[in-house]
Amino acid sequence: MGLDGNFPVARISDPDDRVPIYFGRRVIGHLGPADGFHSSATNVTCRISRRNGAWYKLWNPGGWDPAATSAYVSAARTFLQNVDAPNPMHDCVGNSDSPGPPWWRDVVVATSIAGTVLAAIAARRFLRERPPRPPFPPPAERPGAGA
Repeated sequence: MGLDGNFPVARISDPDDRVPIYFGRRVIGHLGPADGFHSSATNVTCRISRRNGAWYKLWNPGGWDPAATSAYVSAARTFLQNVDAPNPMHDCVGNSDSPGPPWWRDVVVATSIAGTVLAAIAARRFLRERPPRPPFPPPAERPGAGA
């Protein structure tokens, strides 16, 4: 897949990383290591911000999946090159797309981890700070139980 010099380029930050490309919530491809079988860069047109991060919209999503009408790559895992291109980067206008994994999945995972940690801390504290049991009293003599 060739790059067009008229648009900015999003390139992977880590040369060994595989960055997913999303069409909605579905992964349709990856920006991968720069070898003969993968591309480490793609042209982008605009940027959107969602609860699950910032995303760059791909200029040509049809190159990844014929059914994709729009495709996005994470802005956090890529960096921009060719920002002074004739068609500069801008914010996407009137865009209701929600690329990437859902934001609530991270909340559920973080909540379950935090709950487990807090339960372990509470159990340890309870076991450590529990007062010792009082000693058993000596047997008492009952009146009228003669020997």
